[in-house]
Amino acid sequence: MPKVLEERQGYIESVLHNIKCVSEEISQKSVSKRQFHNVMQQRIINLANSFNLKGFSEYRVDNIRADGRNGRIDVVWLADLRPVTVFEIDSRIRIKSIKKLLAVKVPFRFWVYYGSKNITSLIHKYNSDNLIQVIQLQDIYFKRRKEV
Repeated sequence: MPKVLEERQGYIESVLHNIKCVSEEISQKSVSKRQFHNVMQQRIINLANSFNLKGFSEYRVDNIRADGRNGRIDVVWLADLRPVTVFEIDSRIRIKSIKKLLAVKVPFRFWVYYGSKNITSLIHKYNSDNLIQVIQLQDIYFKRRKEV
């Protein structure tokens, strides 16, 4: 395997490992799905520093929707002010998240999914070229909303 691919694979594996560790830390606290998303987003932003990159939230993606409207990616990592890695974080299946990830021209795309549904067929349908690295987090229990 060429050295570049080995480095690429090493980067992907390191990101996957770090995000799973972050998930385990967060899930030990009693948080709601929204809180999990927000904490995960901030932790992924901070994780960029480990790779000598700069992390930012809510990265704008132009003309992502059929009506020409823009969208936002949950997290982007920049190298020399250029996006190199993007992340979408979802608790439910969202086709638009996959479309946003595919619309951004970057070397690395990650979808962090922490829902309970099986996403295998969806990934095969929309990610047949394996451009998106899927991080499916399992066994995460959330604080229930209080009944009103």
